[in-house]
Amino acid sequence: MTDWTKEIDSPGERKWEEFYRNRFQHDRRVRTTHGVNCTGSCSWEVFVKDGIVTWELQATDYPQLEEGLPPYEPRGCQRGISFSWYLYSPIRVKYPYARGILIDLWREARKKYSDPVAAWA
Repeated sequence: MTDWTKEIDSPGERKWEEFYRNRFQHDRRVRTTHGVNCTGSCSWEVFVKDGIVTWELQATDYPQLEEGLPPYEPRGCQRGISFSWYLYSPIRVKYPYARGILIDLWREARKKYSDPVAAWA
């Protein structure tokens, strides 16, 4: 019998409660925005445990824009809330790309200059 079926057979143990409580534990809370081609720069509260993002909340403490206008809260979009997945994605770009002709030009310049930064200039 698997663990989850044991929970159904003997609900008195209630192991799922411990799992649920641990899901929302965190070491620190960080204020940030997301950098996924975002134009809104909405503020987020990110909860981190052992250096890994565990969950995120939209910040709701923006100042009121003008008397008589309703608050513009919460800000945030689906693309932003999925950013923590993107941090750990295997398809994330982790180094700059260089197009074929640029890399060829750089390799030629690299032969002339010992400093790689000077080769770009």
